[in-house]
Amino acid sequence: MAINYPLTATFKLLALSPEVTVRDSSNALMLQVKQKALTLREETTVFADEAKKIPLYKMLADRVIGFRAVHRITRLSDNALVGSVKATGFRSLWRTQYDIADSSDKTILTVREENPWIKVLDEVVGEIPLVGFIISSFINPRYLMTDENGTVLYRITKRRSLIERNFTLEQIAPDAHVGTDERLVSLALIQVIFLEHHRG
Repeated sequence: MAINYPLTATFKLLALSPEVTVRDSSNALMLQVKQKALTLREETTVFADEAKKIPLYKMLADRVIGFRAVHRITRLSDNALVGSVKATGFRSLWRTQYDIADSSDKTILTVREENPWIKVLDEVVGEIPLVGFIISSFINPRYLMTDENGTVLYRITKRRSLIERNFTLEQIAPDAHVGTDERLVSLALIQVIFLEHHRG
């Protein structure tokens, strides 16, 4: 199934538990994603519909959230492992890297900030009440997804508003061979977005 990029992932800031709606370039619903609230290990379910009646995938951290937690992505129809996402390095104001592995646990993609200084500025300025929000609304941290050869395949751009957070997922190299199912790429990007959303 072809995916129409760019994708837009939208978080509602007032939701009781983290939830994101993913739409494609024609504004058609692609995925509805909800994270379980008040759990020691992050657990996220990916649905095919906004009513959350058709679960497709589960994303589950292998430990209490912290350094080097691995988030495994499982297809619910047959309980098969699709792949995983792992943060490498400490969560800090500086650059965090995410490694994406396939079902055989081979790292095939990497995500990192395009310009870590923008992320630092976003984190620092965002802590200033009101003024920080106004200024940080014009600061858009961006993240690059690269393959094993360092080729940039996708870019994620974070944007703020008063009532929601938007992450735009843009395909940079449509013809590049990523060596895996494109749906894994989308799921991994969504998991990275959840992790970055928790960082601010």
